[in-house]
Amino acid sequence: MPLTKLLCLVLATHAYAQSINGLGVSGGNGSRGGIGSGDHPVRHAQSFITDGLIPSTPNSTRQLAEGSAPVLSHSNSSAGCGRRVVIVDSSPAGRRQEMVGFGHAWTDSTVDVFNTLEPDVLDQVMQDLFGQDGNNMGFMRHTIGSSDLSGRQYSYDDNGPGFNLGEPDPTLSNFSLGPDGTAMARMIARMGQYKGDVFLFGSPWSYPGWMKNNDLLIAPVIQTDGGQYPLLNNSLNIKYIPQAVEYFTLYIDAFRDLGVTINGLTLENEPLNYQGGYPCMYLDAADEAAIINQGLGAALKERGILFMAYDHNTDQPVYPYRVLQGISGSGVAQAVAWHCYQGPAPNYTVLNDISRLYPGTLQFMSECSTYLPAAGSVNFGVAQNFIPPVQHGASGASMWVMGTDPDFGPHSAYGGCAGCLGSIVVNSSTTYTKTHDYYMIGQFSRFVRRGAVNYQVLQGNEGNALSSNQLYIMAVQNPDRSWAVIFMNNLNSDQEVVLSLTAERGQFWEGIVPKMTVTTWLIPSQQILGQTNGTQAASMAPPYPFGNGSMVHPTGSGMVTGTGFSVCSSTRTSTSTTSGSSSETVLPVPNTTHTIATSDGA
Repeated sequence: MPLTKLLCLVLATHAYAQSINGLGVSGGNGSRGGIGSGDHPVRHAQSFITDGLIPSTPNSTRQLAEGSAPVLSHSNSSAGCGRRVVIVDSSPAGRRQEMVGFGHAWTDSTVDVFNTLEPDVLDQVMQDLFGQDGNNMGFMRHTIGSSDLSGRQYSYDDNGPGFNLGEPDPTLSNFSLGPDGTAMARMIARMGQYKGDVFLFGSPWSYPGWMKNNDLLIAPVIQTDGGQYPLLNNSLNIKYIPQAVEYFTLYIDAFRDLGVTINGLTLENEPLNYQGGYPCMYLDAADEAAIINQGLGAALKERGILFMAYDHNTDQPVYPYRVLQGISGSGVAQAVAWHCYQGPAPNYTVLNDISRLYPGTLQFMSECSTYLPAAGSVNFGVAQNFIPPVQHGASGASMWVMGTDPDFGPHSAYGGCAGCLGSIVVNSSTTYTKTHDYYMIGQFSRFVRRGAVNYQVLQGNEGNALSSNQLYIMAVQNPDRSWAVIFMNNLNSDQEVVLSLTAERGQFWEGIVPKMTVTTWLIPSQQILGQTNGTQAASMAPPYPFGNGSMVHPTGSGMVTGTGFSVCSSTRTSTSTTSGSSSETVLPVPNTTHTIATSDGA
């Protein structure tokens, strides 16, 4: 066989260990690392559990609760006694991609409701989300301009009396973050006081209306018998590509001036979504590549920013392939971002295809949402869209909106998601609720450090996204050489697990993964095991221990509810991975007949 064909065969049958070297952080003097880092090594085996059941009453389920730790055995004699054997290839051959982390998205709704909190309560919220004794989230997205989770609609250069009344601004002389963009930048800068090693990437829902073929930031909603009318002109006017390059460059620099470093950028949220009712825009793959090639790639490279192609569902993998093909030779650091909304289920195996074609390209699951959750229902949406992407090469994942009011807002009055739930619901200036998603995300973000390495699980997984029940497993080795093994047990029985790490012969970790839970095992490094045999008491310094339940705010200014989502009506139906609109009455989009008379003056 010719050497070139042999090389192609090798590349086609092996996964790749993508590196995160060179990725930046958003800034701030907050703590870095956490459990599993060199400063906080895992000193004995532990287990943490969150039930899939959304609680109907406070403290009625396990929420990041400490469970029975796995026990180290030097015999596998029990492996055949009805127990589930889990084998992780911990050898160099099993090494896969490096990890960045897990998190959420900053939206205008989140910034708005957080800014209503008393200062000491906001401090507690930020500790809960980003502190080392909280969820310690390290992979964060933010909206560039408004989205459907914005009470006010805007871009950074509307250049007119309203978001749909702008005139061309070819020199971008009227570019401004405005009050909402400034408020977001300041809130994100505050995040850096709690965690100093966050990877932050931005995504626009639409470019300014005057850059589009329909001249509108938000297109009208036109319904037909087959659904919403496809608005083909709700798309980028390619003659404004030079202005788009400048728009992104000005945004990056404006955030930097407010103390926030942008680390990654997608050029359009859901570029194949061009509906009306909230900011959307069709962006062809060739046009996305052209924006990079016509100046933005050089600007990103100069600023050390990762370009993240696509940012949409797994059913159109040819789109990111076309973009990566189109920017070949640009020199910009590149990645691909995926969403979870493909029906009937996302197909994360397409990440393998990108890795085979572009071995050094990082990949991420950049958006998934929990929609109208119901107390008393079971929801594994977070784990179902965190573990499989990692199994197929993703270096991180982020859920959609992080914080809302009890009515899932503020959100666009004209359309979009009116039932998307995040991790925090702000009930008043002194109280907030940590939802079921908060604890589910914590099963990942608290225990997987930046720089951890994902390893291949050879045996133990069961089911897939189209089956009724699954057991999903991911295993990463953290920088302290300890292991975080995360199980999603959506089976109807407890699993008696015998875990084997192939590079550690003669060691078997045995324990119970309870039914209908996400369970995280922490396994000490070989160095620690050599000192303690895994029996040393847990450190009581942060990030230990993890609390559960309601707590009185230390200043006495109110009750901080640390339970699952309890203000959502139990009569709502629950779905976990759709961002569809609710049946709520929406207002007509204003000024949709606006046209630009001098549109050829760019």
